[in-house]
Amino acid sequence: MAFNISKFKTSFERFGGPARANLFQVEMSAPQWYLREPDKGLFTPREFTMFCSKANFPGVAVNTSTVDHVGQLPRTIASSVTNPGPLTFTFMCDSDHHTLRFFHRWIRHVGNYAKVASPYEEWEGRLPGEVGFPKGNYGYVSDLEIKHYSTDSRTNSFYSAQLIDAFPISVGELQLSWDSNDSFLTVDVQFAFNDYHFNDDKAGNTGDRSSRGAGLLDVLGDIAGFADTVRGTLKAGKPRSIQDAVNRLQRLGNAVDNLGGN
Repeated sequence: MAFNISKFKTSFERFGGPARANLFQVEMSAPQWYLREPDKGLFTPREFTMFCSKANFPGVAVNTSTVDHVGQLPRTIASSVTNPGPLTFTFMCDSDHHTLRFFHRWIRHVGNYAKVASPYEEWEGRLPGEVGFPKGNYGYVSDLEIKHYSTDSRTNSFYSAQLIDAFPISVGELQLSWDSNDSFLTVDVQFAFNDYHFNDDKAGNTGDRSSRGAGLLDVLGDIAGFADTVRGTLKAGKPRSIQDAVNRLQRLGNAVDNLGGN
């Protein structure tokens, strides 16, 4: 079929037009260590959002394995889901160094990198080289949300990715130069995280068959449950009454229904 530019434009306009890479913001929930240090002069979560000039929206990746059968071509199957991190964010630096102070202090709560006076001097109860705890009084994890907005400002709609238990693992070096008279200084901060989801992902119930497809473990579990029911019925011997026989048939029927539900 020949390409039709009018239909192409109509299709794009139907979905709001082309997306813009600059319509985004990154929001941060304050980590515990930050909440315990309100008087340090650090910039706020609002300034965190304003100073973030670049962000990477996470992708989704699946690990695969190759299955070889004699006399057949190799087949590729899914084996597991992998975490897409870490992700890199770029922040503008202010001339009073609040940006650097904030991230250096945050990453020091992750792992105390500094040896100021002696190798045995504690900082916030932590020796040089000692790592902190993700959660607790001085926990270092935070939740980040990356919002990418529609070009239609009237709807204020967005698609977001939430990074759960995120924390900085790298504060990048600064590129300083006497030739850079008209450029702003930025720093790259790399975040790791333990989980993520997008804003239309729904929470499911592991016991609700209608909310998810049956995987291999589900099928094996149902088969095992059916076998246990049959064995229990056989071991019980002859029915002691008509009601006992009816109950046993009912249990077998339920087991068959559970097995057939896959």
